[in-house]
Parts: sequence; structure tokens; C-alpha cells
Amino acid sequence: MLINLFGNMKTSTELMVENYELASDIEEIDESSFGAIPFNPKAIDITPKQLTLDNIIKRIKFEEINFSAEFQRHADLWDEEKQSRLIESILLRLPLPSFYFDATEDDKWQVVDGLQRLSAIRNFVVKQSLKLNGLEYLQNLNGLLFNELPRQYQRRIEETNISVYIINPSTPIEVKFNLFKRINTGGLVLKPQEIRYALNQGTPAEFLSELADLDIFKLATQNRISPKRMEDRDFVNRFLAFYLTDYSSYQPDLDSFLTKSLQQLNKLNRNELQQIKQSFIQALELSNFIFAETAFRKIDKSTDRKLPINKALFEVWTVLFAKITMYDMAVLKKNKDALFAQFAQLFNNEYFVKSISQATGDVASVRTRFSTVQTLLQEFINA
Repeated sequence: MLINLFGNMKTSTELMVENYELASDIEEIDESSFGAIPFNPKAIDITPKQLTLDNIIKRIKFEEINFSAEFQRHADLWDEEKQSRLIESILLRLPLPSFYFDATEDDKWQVVDGLQRLSAIRNFVVKQSLKLNGLEYLQNLNGLLFNELPRQYQRRIEETNISVYIINPSTPIEVKFNLFKRINTGGLVLKPQEIRYALNQGTPAEFLSELADLDIFKLATQNRISPKRMEDRDFVNRFLAFYLTDYSSYQPDLDSFLTKSLQQLNKLNRNELQQIKQSFIQALELSNFIFAETAFRKIDKSTDRKLPINKALFEVWTVLFAKITMYDMAVLKKNKDALFAQFAQLFNNEYFVKSISQATGDVASVRTRFSTVQTLLQEFINA
């Protein structure tokens, strides 16, 4: 029998194990939003097409399919034998699963589903870096490159019919985000931040990377937020979202809110982006000064164990610290011990604890945690 080409891959598990230590230092919180408005199904604009592999091969040759986006650094996960078995399936005229592309840029389709299959086809037909091996039925072709195949086999590959679904530019960004989550079925399922990154190339993606690469970000989070799977960019995205839109105007769901914040960055000039960057640096420096290694973590006086980093606390402290004046900063630094002690008292407040632990994407949770910490800061600043 032919190998199962389309199931989950062992490599995904290996990546999960590799990242476990860092991931375990980030608190898993319930981000569900009560009353979140689902997207309008009528907004979906997807065009089904019947193409030949030659259509796709030409796009690959002219670099009109995006293999280089950072969220897709997991291309070429299949080993040579698994890639060869895919080519064998094509030569045996077995049907391939459908391919999905985001055509926001017609000159540079973004792969939504089918990345590993496309990588195998690119390696064999375009790069000609793959020599067939491990074939079951066409063993006489083992060891051959594409240009060494008999012409009838080359033509069979080029003329293979495939089903392609094109997500058109008119599809709203929040709908595309949902489609990415639902459609992506590869061995390494994309995380929400990887999808946001994919949908917001250019200034938003570059700015996210710029902030996540700051030394002070790594210092303030004790180097405990892994850049793999874009966990670091997820934290930065949350800061940007609530920095650009006041928490009092927040509307769920959280994923859509975070996605829209990246779109806002496209409307800002470089000076405005630099101001945001400086505000972020200020917030991180102040957080590190006041809280040190307990920054963005819950406080439990019953244990000496350092608790995991909490995303909801990261949002609150970075956004509120980013918006205070230099004078207010000096006041808080002078009273850092008292501020820390007062903050620790908040964990006796069940509503505050719930707001950073359960349904954190709910309107009530967002307003509770921001208003509570904001009130605490004002007590020191206005004293």
C-alpha cells in the first residue's frame, strides 16, 4: 500500500517536546469571549478552480507562491522518501487533496493548505534537488531527477488535474482568519498568531518582529517566551491591540480584535511607529524595575514557587505603563515596594483573579483587569 501522505506528522510532536520547557512557563488562560459575534457566512468569497499542476509549477518557478513567509518556516518537513511517494502518487494518477490559497496579492499567492505537497513538487520539478527513492510501484524510477524521467512521466505530472480554492481579496480579514483555522489541516496546525502574521505581511509583521526582538522584551520576560510558533509576537500583538484601542472600547472576539490592531499599523507613519516602540520600551523597563523576575506573573504568598507568565497581566501592565508620564514613572519607581505589596493584595479579589484566568476575552474580564490596575496606579500617582 502507498504511505499515508496526509496524516499528522511525527515532527509536530518533536517540535512540541522541544518547546515544552519554555511553553510551560506561560500560563494557559481561558480566552473565550461570551457573546462574541460570529463572522457573516455571506462574507466568504472563495472561488473553486480546476487547474493542472503545470499552472502551479509555473507560479512556483516565477516565485508567485509564497514559501518564504516566516510563519511557514516549517516547509519541507517531509523527508525525501515521503516526498517521493507523493510524486509516485501523481505518476499513478491518484487524486490529490485540494489546495487552498489566499489571493490577497494575485502576484504572490499565500498557501493556506497544501504546503508540504507544494514543497515536494517544488523540490522535484523546479529545484530538481529531489531524487526519487523508496518508490513502491515504480521502482525503476528510483534515483531519477525530474529531467531524467521519460517524457511521458514528465507530461503526466504537468497535466495532472488538481482542485484549487482561491480565497479572494474581498473576503474580510476576520473571515480569512477563521478560514485559516478551519482549513489548515497539515502536520503542523497553525497557531492563531501565525495566522495573523500570515495575513498581515509588510509593516505589521515587520513591526511585530522588531518589538519582539528587543533585548528589553527578552529581559523583562526572563527569556521565557519562545520565538518558535510566534509566541513572542503574540505577546507583542496583545500590547499593540490595547495600546491602539482603549480597553473601554474593546469588543470581542479577542482574535478579531488582535487582527484588526495589526491592520491599524498600516495607517501609521514611521515616526508614529517609533513612538509606540519607545512607549513599549518604557513599559518593559518599568515592569522590570518594579517587579523584576515576578513581572507579569500572579503572586501567591503561600508558595515560593515562581508562577508562569500570564498574558492578561502582560497586556495590562505594558499598556498602562506605556501611557504614563516620566514624572509618574519616577513616582512609581520611588514607591515600588508599596506598589508591589498593593498589587499582591489584588489576588484576594476573586473578580480580578477571574479576569486574568477565565474568559479573558470577555468584555467584563477586560474591563475588570484594566480598571482595577489603573485604579491602583492612580492611588500612587495622585497621592
